[in-house]
Amino acid sequence: MNLFITLAILKSATIYGYGEKNCGDPEIPRACDKNAITASGERFDPTEISAAVPAPKNKRIRTTHIWVKAYNNSCIKLKINDKKNWRYIGRGGLDLTPAAVLAITGKLPRKSWSGTLELCKWF
Repeated sequence: MNLFITLAILKSATIYGYGEKNCGDPEIPRACDKNAITASGERFDPTEISAAVPAPKNKRIRTTHIWVKAYNNSCIKLKINDKKNWRYIGRGGLDLTPAAVLAITGKLPRKSWSGTLELCKWF
């Protein structure tokens, strides 16, 4: 999993969790809301500081944490508990929840936010 996270950190992160239909199984996508289940089996919560990583369809996701730099130069703990479509491996960054974007940027996120992340350390 560390390889997929490392590849994603090198690309711009985006935002998800506004009800768009790209959560769950890519073959049967559902709305990204509190009724969705993440690839790790946890309930999706857009108010939680979490992210999805591009990974292969058959790759099991176990919840992992990394530390990323926030707007005030502190480091925040980012939970990676979901999977982004495999087509973005090496081409796309992490998908962050609105709460994660707020914690990192200090601003309320828009539905079309994207930005770079700076890694502090692995947890």
